[in-house]
Amino acid sequence: MMSKRWKVTFGLILTVVILAACNGKTPEDTGSGKASQVDSTASLNKDDYPVFPDADSGADPAVPAEQGGKGFSGQGWETNTSFDLQGDPRAPKGGVLRNALDDFPGNFRIAGPQYNSEFNYAFTVLNYETLLSLDTNTLQYIPSLATHWQISPDKMTYRFRLNPNARFSDGTPVTAEDVVASFDFIMDKTLQDPSSQMTFGKMERPVAESKYIVRVKAKQLNWRNFLYFSGDLKIMPAHALKGLTGATYLKEYNYKLLPGSGPYIIRDQDIEKGKSITVRRRPDYWGAKMRTNLGLYNFDELRFVIIRDESLQFEKFKKGELDYFVVGRAKQWVQETDFENVKRGLVQKRKIFNNQPWGFAGFAMNTRVAPFSDIRVRKALTFLTNRPLMIEKLAYNEYVPLSSYFPNSIYENPSNPKNPYDPELALKLLSEAGWNERDSKGRLVKGGKPLEIEMLYPTKTFEPYLTLYQEDLRKVGINLILRLVTPETHFQLTSERKFEMAYTGFGGLIFPNPETSMSSKSADEPHGNNITGFKNARVDELCRQYDTMFNVDDRVKAIREIDGIVASEYQYVLLWTGPFTRVLYWNKFGAPPGYLSRTGDAVGAGNGPGFPQMWWSDSARETRLDQAQRDTSVKLEVGPLENRYWLDYEKQQATPPAKKP
Repeated sequence: MMSKRWKVTFGLILTVVILAACNGKTPEDTGSGKASQVDSTASLNKDDYPVFPDADSGADPAVPAEQGGKGFSGQGWETNTSFDLQGDPRAPKGGVLRNALDDFPGNFRIAGPQYNSEFNYAFTVLNYETLLSLDTNTLQYIPSLATHWQISPDKMTYRFRLNPNARFSDGTPVTAEDVVASFDFIMDKTLQDPSSQMTFGKMERPVAESKYIVRVKAKQLNWRNFLYFSGDLKIMPAHALKGLTGATYLKEYNYKLLPGSGPYIIRDQDIEKGKSITVRRRPDYWGAKMRTNLGLYNFDELRFVIIRDESLQFEKFKKGELDYFVVGRAKQWVQETDFENVKRGLVQKRKIFNNQPWGFAGFAMNTRVAPFSDIRVRKALTFLTNRPLMIEKLAYNEYVPLSSYFPNSIYENPSNPKNPYDPELALKLLSEAGWNERDSKGRLVKGGKPLEIEMLYPTKTFEPYLTLYQEDLRKVGINLILRLVTPETHFQLTSERKFEMAYTGFGGLIFPNPETSMSSKSADEPHGNNITGFKNARVDELCRQYDTMFNVDDRVKAIREIDGIVASEYQYVLLWTGPFTRVLYWNKFGAPPGYLSRTGDAVGAGNGPGFPQMWWSDSARETRLDQAQRDTSVKLEVGPLENRYWLDYEKQQATPPAKKP
């Protein structure tokens, strides 16, 4: 629905600590926290695993089959039973995954002001489930809380049959009334979530036809209505939502959680504010044996510890205090990741390529205020950004310049302006905008006031780039004030539009939704993704047309045009992109061949499973690692630096991952 807001380098730095190994095959799932050996006898044939194990065993006997109860045939309904395994069935359960966060989250909410951080996206997909999911290999719909679905011939009415076995973490069954209550909750105006309400407001209030069948009708034709209602509406129990207003939720539920039906929970006692968060796997998770979940959700605990200094995170990783480190800085990757334990194979080094939507990063300009309301100034600030030099000298040629808001996808407009570094052109534009005089300090002035700009940024690691930009601006007479703030303060100030320029970024979506970040109606609402205040009548029209484009090729054409318009309006100084995930990890993990799902990111925050969902602790590897740590003469296998499994898969399939639904 909405792109997740990056806290630029305050994305999660995942780390893993594995407990003592056990002997023998995979144990029963006791939630003990202990790791075990891989079950080498487990089949890798998807057809050996039922999509709906123990079908309808938890059904209410009072509900007849024709109303979705036990014996429901599915005749006249759609489902999907042909999808491949997402995880590895050989993966054992157990172990503790400890992650490092740069700052303690501002809240754990699933909606409302400032909820859409990467941490919250990563957690909510573990705690709350939706009616359907997407097969990350094919992007076809697959069952989740619902087993079957219907779309009316006019594409305006949708029906879902809920799995009678589904249960919330408090033990209550998931029913159609819970879907209705969850919709009512997200549509409460006092929740202050205009982007979500813009999306779900295109649908009428759902109707519970029976305990297990829910129907919803769209108010207007939109191909995304089914996608969002089935895949973005987090289902919570009606009894927990009863009497809960959005205003009360915002006041009382910053760190208090509503029950979910997902594989993990957070208990109140597992939250140590400012220090750590522990997320625990549910041994009683209702969907553990479903084919969609086999081989996933393997760690018993996910422990998030707060380490505000990235250099300290890295040092703790190298000492073995942390076991997993996502490398965000090119300099660090090139200069600091070939230490002795990497050469000996104790630490593995990987650059992982897949088809995840990468989003974009840059300097956001608040066009609601001067001088950024003048496109000539915005262009000038773009032409004064020496990206080639930054990439060469500071990023070691790891990246390529960014010119699109939908990079490395079929939606990228190849005709977008490329924005070379050109100080002369920048000065000409500034002169045309009235900045053509200088004061005694050589600063550009207009109306007696110098051209002075404040840049918010949330991490010291990006300072070398910013100081280079600051110096280039100084040379032409612009005073750039760099203001370092905490990640949470940065998020709050940009959400509330209290900034001039800000270094920030957004994660991508598999299926773009320009309405919530590029339409005029989202420009003046706080807490949404249109932080620059962008307005354009043609983009508004394309957004309206896009809603009814059921043909993928038409949607690609529309998004490319939108991309071109926004790029030409210079809302951001776009920086660069690198379509890969760089990671170091201690050599005691098992992982599927592609390390990530086809469209997933490192944290598995919404576009598909990532490391926390797909990896597992391997006791045999851990034993070998322990031996190598005690005996410096022992070397372990050094794996390949690059993993291109999903790129090779795409070539073999000859099907781009964004062709459906």
